[in-house]
Amino acid sequence: MSGDDKRAENVGAQDRKQLRRQRKAARSEKAKILLKKLINAFKNALYPVDCTCDVCGEELVADTRYRLCSECVEKLPFVGEHKCLSCGMPLKDESDYCNRCQYEKFAFVKNRSPLTYDGETKKLIYSLKFGKKKYIAETLGALMADEFLKSGMQADIIVFVPMTEKEEKKRGFNQSELLAYEVGGRLNVPVLPALVKIKDTSAQKELHGKERAKNLEGAFACAFEQVKGRRLLIVDDIFTTGATANECAKVLLKAGAREVNVLTAAVTTLKIPMENA
Repeated sequence: MSGDDKRAENVGAQDRKQLRRQRKAARSEKAKILLKKLINAFKNALYPVDCTCDVCGEELVADTRYRLCSECVEKLPFVGEHKCLSCGMPLKDESDYCNRCQYEKFAFVKNRSPLTYDGETKKLIYSLKFGKKKYIAETLGALMADEFLKSGMQADIIVFVPMTEKEEKKRGFNQSELLAYEVGGRLNVPVLPALVKIKDTSAQKELHGKERAKNLEGAFACAFEQVKGRRLLIVDDIFTTGATANECAKVLLKAGAREVNVLTAAVTTLKIPMENA
């Protein structure tokens, strides 16, 4: 083979290698585009982007922080400035603690919630938990993140109240986990699934007072050593008696957490029974 033929063959081989590289790069780029489309499709399925109010469904005429119309924002039962130092329930008198917390010693420092569990708040949380409208976690998460910033609490890690595999399979998702990632994303605080639920329990809403605490004994465990020496923030949807948050906090403190606070979307208010005449 002459020198010219060898050079031509080498050039041809180089051209074929370059062509293969170009085809490989093209396939890789197509794969990236497809993956991006799949991710966007997943996000849209999880949090469908629309321009309607999460409460009333009316079209929003302008961008809003909470994806709520002005009328529904005014209807939301926000917790005021004067609240229980422990559970965060709004107080109507000059006391520092509500009747629920005056005689209760929690393992966590305090709970804070942007809303009371009433009126429009109930509609939002019910639609999230039972209406499978997962995108509502975005609005509640924004409200919770703002409340955290006002509260003076600090957190190195966010954890969420877990479900058993059976419970999560029945609902299809864990609303507390959705809220935790929304809050964490806004506060730039990492979320760690440090808690696991190791036994099924009766529905808390069916129980009262000490029954709730008894129901949750031994229900949770800590699965990560990274909680040691860290300030933790437990995220949940509703603060009722504090039994769930308290049990989770005890487990985390036993695992070496430095401090535990709680952030929930809503706090229930006490219904004081009327005395008989």
